[in-house]
Amino acid sequence: MISQKEIIKTSLDKVEKILSNLLTGSDMEEHVNSMCLSVVKAGGKRIRPKLALASFYALNQKPEQNELVEYFAASCELLHTASLVHDDVIDKATIRRGVKTLNETDGNHAAVLAGDYLFTKCFLCLNNIKKPEIFTEINNTLATLVSGELAQLKNQNKLNISIDDYLQTIYSKTGALFELATSGSAIILECDENTVNAFKEYGKQLGIAFQVADDILDYSSDNEILGKSVGEDLIDGRVTLPLIYALQSVDNSDRSDLENAIKDGNFMKVLDYIVKTGSLEKSHQFALNAAKNAKKAIGFLDDSEYKDLLFSLADKAANRDK
Repeated sequence: MISQKEIIKTSLDKVEKILSNLLTGSDMEEHVNSMCLSVVKAGGKRIRPKLALASFYALNQKPEQNELVEYFAASCELLHTASLVHDDVIDKATIRRGVKTLNETDGNHAAVLAGDYLFTKCFLCLNNIKKPEIFTEINNTLATLVSGELAQLKNQNKLNISIDDYLQTIYSKTGALFELATSGSAIILECDENTVNAFKEYGKQLGIAFQVADDILDYSSDNEILGKSVGEDLIDGRVTLPLIYALQSVDNSDRSDLENAIKDGNFMKVLDYIVKTGSLEKSHQFALNAAKNAKKAIGFLDDSEYKDLLFSLADKAANRDK
């Protein structure tokens, strides 16, 4: 009997082939294909495709019906990669996944166009699925990603944002794409509305756990492990959960000192306050609670290796170290 790991690996290999085929073979588009393929192949963990596949098999354990979800999984990865390319331009990032970003190697104009090109490949990939509901979900997710970027720009350097404001931003930037990856498989399988909504909640909560853990790493990791520069959130004026907790925990005199350190971009002083107030531990507990909520959302599923995998992915999202 083929194991769950072998089935998921086989499907992920097919997703990789789909991605490669979409970005090769056209002489006219050779340069932009090469640029985009370098980003797609730059060491991503393929979490979104893996979530799409695991969700599909948790609902329908028939590997012979997997072609549609493999195309869907590839489209999710393309949408994610396109948004990263544009994010790097906006954030002026120079390193992503341990390698130079496209805006660093080819300039902002070329990077924006490459991101646009990846969006077109995402929608081309969806042609193989032929389900209007999936196109609607992709469009809604893309709109949410854009609104998330705009909200982040609006809240830049605002030290009084609430945890609710923060959660709305990270849902728009991260959670919505996880929500798409997990619920899309239920839509492809034409599950009932309650099942689709349960998988949306699972993806949303996993996305919260993932992003909070990412925000913790920006204050607790190092450049080599993280694959990008630590302290970028502070430099770019992003007020994330560890900083929100620190600001809420200090008294008035210390708050003034902390606010000045934030405005000056004094990473070590800000980090000292975050550590002293236990804000990293509080943020980690927040991520763990989100992972718990994710697992609760799909607790109704029949026991299987795929349900176990979905539970494990939620736990790993909250406990990631890079």
